[in-house]
Amino acid sequence: MEQEYIYGVSRIRALESSLFTDETINQLMQCQNYAECLNFLRDKGWGNGNPEQTLEQMLWTEKERTWQVFYDIVKNKEESRILTIKNAFHNLKAAIKQVCTGLEIENIFVEGGSIEPEFMKECIRQGEYHMLPDDMAAPAKEATEVLLQTGDGQLCDMIIDKATLEAIKEAGKRSENSLIRKYANSQVVIADIKIAVRCAATGKDSEFVQKALVPCDELRITELVTAVNGGLDSVCSYLESIGYGDAVKALKVSKSVFECWCDNKIIADIKSQKYNSFTIGPIIAYVLARENEIKTVKIILSGKKNGFDNEFIRERVRIMYA
Repeated sequence: MEQEYIYGVSRIRALESSLFTDETINQLMQCQNYAECLNFLRDKGWGNGNPEQTLEQMLWTEKERTWQVFYDIVKNKEESRILTIKNAFHNLKAAIKQVCTGLEIENIFVEGGSIEPEFMKECIRQGEYHMLPDDMAAPAKEATEVLLQTGDGQLCDMIIDKATLEAIKEAGKRSENSLIRKYANSQVVIADIKIAVRCAATGKDSEFVQKALVPCDELRITELVTAVNGGLDSVCSYLESIGYGDAVKALKVSKSVFECWCDNKIIADIKSQKYNSFTIGPIIAYVLARENEIKTVKIILSGKKNGFDNEFIRERVRIMYA
């Protein structure tokens, strides 16, 4: 198995040299305006070389480029699934909403899912949920029925979001790769923390919170539900008691800083893969690093386009992998 990834990791090491560093992001921040930012990105090789290409088109080009590299290198679908789960379930959620509402919204589906959105939509239209993967079939049926019968889009989202986390957790448990296990665990923990914070802030009842959370080793669900019932301060106290004081500090600054902390923790967790040369780990880390990079570029340029000052934008900037 180690021999299988020697070539792939060598290719990734070459590509890592073009990843943005924190300094590169700082240079992008120093651009005077939106147009100058776009030129900066083109000079770095982003996009297809067409000066008329929009930001959204440029970002889409970079996402496709990243996933093409991944699929060129990784042939083992089981090992690569950890990266496609979130996108696949996002597309499932979008497919359910399109079928149930009859609204065809452009650019609602994302790259990197393991199943064609049109196939998902046809399964939902025909009620043939069994044609979907096992971990999608039941939640797809439940979410579709909820949306059709109650029109409750939030409950529909919760059903699919929980199924996403359960699939990620299971993929982590099945994997022999340490990065995949660590990444899966971090995804569940951070998602549970986000859910608790959001539910405490919006006054969700215990039943909703219990249904939304996914059990994991680092959090006691019953204690977290109790904390949510006590409000946001109670959630913060619980998080501090289990070693997540940094998350609380970020949350007390602003929601944006908290979201930034969540993404930064994932990047911090995968940085060890820079020194690993014989497993799929560095390849997965590269894809996650690129997605983080693309997300950060979008945040910066959206801020520039809307006239926000650098201090406002910097609060939302993620750390880089490189």
